Amino acid sequence: MPINIIIVEDSTLVRKGLVSIISNFSAPNASPQTSTEQTSYNVVADVASPKELLEALKTHNPDLLLLDYSLQTDSTDPHPLHALDGHNLIKHIRKNYSTNILVVSHHHSPIIICAALEAGANGYISKSANEEVLWQAIQAVIKGDTFVEHHLLKAMLYRNPETAVISPKEIEVLRLMGKGSRLTDIAQCMSLSIKTVSAHKLRAMEKLSIRNDSELYRVIAGMAL
Repeated sequence: MPINIIIVEDSTLVRKGLVSIISNFSAPNASPQTSTEQTSYNVVADVASPKELLEALKTHNPDLLLLDYSLQTDSTDPHPLHALDGHNLIKHIRKNYSTNILVVSHHHSPIIICAALEAGANGYISKSANEEVLWQAIQAVIKGDTFVEHHLLKAMLYRNPETAVISPKEIEVLRLMGKGSRLTDIAQCMSLSIKTVSAHKLRAMEKLSIRNDSELYRVIAGMAL
């Protein structure tokens, strides 16, 4: 049974490397799989931006997206969908398409992993993962399971309990602040009052043990939400 895949990665070397690895999965005796049933893995498109992905989705109906969480976008492009960051791109895809989503990212932060999964990703692995982990992740996600690379899952389970209770709305406020949005803009974007947005911000700061705004922006930059 063929599995059709679109790869979304702005690094040409990483993207072409993934294409090569996945092509090898279809070669006899080349993949890590132990089943005697041979499945073909077809990369129907490999693209570098949200714009190219949305164009590819007009032509293809993939079983799986391998998606980088931090894609470079063209700030001069007036189309709002072409400027979507990883979090909102996942939400848009989940709302409008039936494909599974496996995030392949260099970010190891438990907060980012949780945000990706809450947005609708089916799995999350690091760019340092080996071929066997990639294959395991693809198998799990295609079957409808959630897959998080072992060491990332361990970090999530043993993370600071204070950060474990950060809510999705608090994460969204921090994410928008990291993009340079003011509290008034965030309130409008999230359809909340400025008072509520401010409360989300203050609660997140308290949970992260952050004392002031300058420290907050340093932490947000480190999270790369």
